[in-house]
Amino acid sequence: MIKKIRRKIYYYAAFVASKLVLLLPYKFSVAVLGRFFGLIGYYVAPVSKIAVKNLSECFPEKTQDEIIKIAKEVFINQGKNFFELANFPKLTPEILKKISKVEKAHLIKETVAKGKGVLIISAHTGNWEITAAAVANFGVPVNVVAKKIYIKELNDMLVGYRTSKNVKVILKDSPDTGRKLLKALKRGEIIAMLIDQDTKVPGIFVDFFGKPAWTPSGLAVIALKSGAEVLLGVDKRNGRYLHETVIKGPINIKRTDDFDADVRALTQEATNMLEQHIRKYPSQWVWFHERWKTKKQNKG
Repeated sequence: MIKKIRRKIYYYAAFVASKLVLLLPYKFSVAVLGRFFGLIGYYVAPVSKIAVKNLSECFPEKTQDEIIKIAKEVFINQGKNFFELANFPKLTPEILKKISKVEKAHLIKETVAKGKGVLIISAHTGNWEITAAAVANFGVPVNVVAKKIYIKELNDMLVGYRTSKNVKVILKDSPDTGRKLLKALKRGEIIAMLIDQDTKVPGIFVDFFGKPAWTPSGLAVIALKSGAEVLLGVDKRNGRYLHETVIKGPINIKRTDDFDADVRALTQEATNMLEQHIRKYPSQWVWFHERWKTKKQNKG
C-alpha cells in the first residue's frame, strides 16, 4: 500500500512539473533551469562519485580538476535532457528541424530505400530522445527498444512523448520483443538500440575504454540474421540548446561460418565507434552508470 502511494506521489510530482515546464520559454527552461538543476544533481546525487571514478580511470592523462569539470557537465547535460523531454509536446516537426540538425541525412534515406530495414547503433550521449525524434522526422517510423518504467503512469507518459514524434516503443520485457523487431525491419522501418550500458540482457564482453564490458549483443544478432543495414546514430549537443545527430556507416558486416565470432566482431566494432564519439565529447555521456559492474568471473 505504501509503495503504491509513493509511486502515485512520484507520478503526480512529475506530471505537475512537466506541465509547469510547458509554461516557460523553451530556451530558458533548457539552457538555464536545465543547467541549474543538473549542477545541483552533481552535488547531491551519490552517483556523482561513480562518474568521477569512471572518468579518472578512463582518462588517466587528465587532472583531477579536469575530471571534476567534466563530471559536472555530465550532470548538467542530464538536467537539460529532462527539460527537453518535458518540452516534447511543444516540439513540432518545424521546431525539431531548427534545434536538431542531422549530419549526413542522405545515409538514412539511402539505407531505408534498400527496403531491408535499418538498425541504428546508439548510446546515452547528448540527448538520445532528440536523436530518435530527429531521425523519425524524416517520415520513416523509428522503433526504440526500452525498458518499462515500474511506475505505469510515468511509463505511459514517456511512451506518449515518444509516439507523438513518430517513435514507436518496443519494451524489452515483452515476450514478443524479437518478433516485433523483425516485423519492423520487414516493413522497412528503423530500429534504434542503445548498446552502451551493462544491463540484464543477452550480451558478451567486448573492450570498452581498455576494459572488458558486458555489452548487449541483440543488435549484432538481428543484423546478422536479418540482413538489415547498420548505421551509427548518436546525438551531439551543440551549445546551450541545439543538437546534431551524427550519422556514420553503413557498417561493413562480415559473415563467416562462426556465428558467435561474427556477433562478437560486430558488437566490438559498434562499441569502438561509440567509444570514439564518447572520447571526443566525454561530458555528454552518462559516466555515472556502472558500465563495468559485471565481471567475467561472474559470468562463469
